[in-house]
Amino acid sequence: MSHYQFNKEKLEFIKVRPGFKIRLKRFLWIFLGSVVLSVIYYLIFGLFVLSPAERNLQRETQLMQSEYERLSKEMKNLTTVIEELDTRDKGIYGAVLHSTPLEVTEGADITHYQSLMEDYSFVLAYHADSVISSLEQRMALVTRGLYEIGNQVYDNTDSLRYLPAVFPLRDPPMEAMGATVGLRIHPFYKIPMEHTGMDFLAGHGTDVLATADGQVVHVSRSARGRGNVVEIAHPYRGYVTVYAHLSDIFVRKGQYVKRGMVVARIGSTGMSFMPHLHYEVRQGDQVMDPVHYFFMDVQPYDYHQILLTANNTGQSLD
Repeated sequence: MSHYQFNKEKLEFIKVRPGFKIRLKRFLWIFLGSVVLSVIYYLIFGLFVLSPAERNLQRETQLMQSEYERLSKEMKNLTTVIEELDTRDKGIYGAVLHSTPLEVTEGADITHYQSLMEDYSFVLAYHADSVISSLEQRMALVTRGLYEIGNQVYDNTDSLRYLPAVFPLRDPPMEAMGATVGLRIHPFYKIPMEHTGMDFLAGHGTDVLATADGQVVHVSRSARGRGNVVEIAHPYRGYVTVYAHLSDIFVRKGQYVKRGMVVARIGSTGMSFMPHLHYEVRQGDQVMDPVHYFFMDVQPYDYHQILLTANNTGQSLD
C-alpha cells in the first residue's frame, strides 16, 4: 500500500515508497496469517469431515466386526458337534461293535485359541477362520469313522436284526434297572459273588421280550439256581442272550423268534430274592455287560444314567 507525505515547499502530496524492512515485515505477517488459516482449515476438516479413504476404512472395520462375531458362533457350534460325535463313538459303537474308537488328535487344540479370543483385531478374525477350517476337518474325520463303523453293520441287514441292542422289557423305567456284571453282594449268602448279567426289577407276569432275531437253543425249568431259563442264539458274531428266573415260558427249543417277540414272563423261580428278570449277553465264552447293548432304545444321556445306576447298585437279586 502506497504512503503519501505533504511537501510544504511545493505545497503538494508526494508519494513515499516504504522501505525494505517495512515490506519484509508485511510479507511475514501475511505468510504467518496464511499458515494459521491453513492449520485451522485442516483441523476443522480432519475432525468433522471424513475423507473417502477414512469412510472405506470405517466400513471395513464394521464388516470385520460382524464377520468375527459370526465366526465365533460357528466355531462354538462345531466344537459342540465334535464333542457329541466323539462321545457317541467311544461310549456306544466302540464298545458294542468291537471296533477301536476314532481318536480325534489331528489339528490344533481348541483351548489354544482361547487367548486369541481376547485380542479384538483382524488377526483374531483371521485365526478364527483357520480354526473353523481345522474343526471342519476334524468333524469330517469323526463322521467318516462313524460311517465306517456303521457300514460294518448295515452292509448286511441281517446283522442288525441279530444284534441284541434293545431292552428285554417294554419301556422299562429307570427304577427297574438293577445290578449289572461284576462283583455284587449275593442276596442270600451276603458275600461278594460274580454277577454275570443285569437285573430288571418288574412285577410278576411282566412280558419278557427277545432282544434280537435268533433261535431258541435251551429251555429249562427248575426250582434251583437260575430257575426257569430261556437261551437264544443269534447268528451274528456268536451272540447268545439268556433270560432267567421266569414264570411262564412261551417258546420251545429249536424255535425261531424275532426281536420284540414275547418269549416268557417275569417270575421268581430258582434262587431269586424277588420277582425280576436276570438278563445276560454272551459272545462265545465271554460274558458281556448288557448295559452297553441298549443303544437302539436310549439316547446318550439316558445311557449314561443307566450306566451309573447299574454299576453303583451293590447287591444283585439272585
